[in-house]
Order: sequence, then C-alpha cells, then structure tokens
Amino acid sequence: MEMYLKEIYLLSRDGDPARTGAIADRLDVSPPSVTQMLSRLQDQGLLEYKKRRGAELTEEGTEQARDLLAKHCLIERFLVEGLDVTEGFHDEACRLEHALSDDVATRLTRYVERRPECPDCYDPEAKHCRHLDVENE
Repeated sequence: MEMYLKEIYLLSRDGDPARTGAIADRLDVSPPSVTQMLSRLQDQGLLEYKKRRGAELTEEGTEQARDLLAKHCLIERFLVEGLDVTEGFHDEACRLEHALSDDVATRLTRYVERRPECPDCYDPEAKHCRHLDVENE
C-alpha cells in the first residue's frame, strides 16, 4: 500500500492525476491490480480515483507518502554518506523505509542531516535523493 502512495505522489507532483498505466509501470504490476488497490486506498480516504482520469492523493494520503519518501531519502543518505554503500542503496532503502519507525528516523538525523527540502529532493528518474553524489544504479 505504501509503495502505491509514494509512486502516486511522485507521479502527480506536476499537478496532474497519476494514471493507472503509469502507476502499473512504476510498480511493475498489472493495471487491474492498480485499479483494485486504488479502490482500497480510496475507501481508506487516502486518495480520490476516477476512471480515465487518474488518482489524486488526499491530504492524509499526501502526508503519508511524504513521510515515507522522507524516510527513504534519510535512509539512502545514511547508507551512502554514513556507511559508504554506493551499490544497491536504493533497493536497500526501499526495504528499510517500511520498517523504520518515526522515532528511529528522528534518531537517524543525529548522523545524517534532514534537509529542509526533503522529500522534494527525491529524483524519480535517478531513483535517489538528488543531493547524493553517486552514479545512477
């Protein structure tokens, strides 16, 4: 569920709704799977979905997506800058972002600065925080 929120947020940053096909491509799932999940997320009040138009996050959905993305960026920066992990850091951050509590994320900022523009620093094309000095994986 969280991955859907994150991808919808990234796809709709330009102000347009996230389309089912684009979400499916990003998550490597089928469009019917996306439609089913969008319906569930809408029932939970996390987004508004209209066929042939796309999905737009509600305020609550946006907040959850931004929190998850901020954790992702924080973990990536810790892995690269703190632990010198330059290969596989994106996938590792994807796995860890779902398990990291808010308390541990806050404590992690003792080691890695949380930038004020986070999570808008995330570059979906490069698949990492644009402040990282790494080659694309």
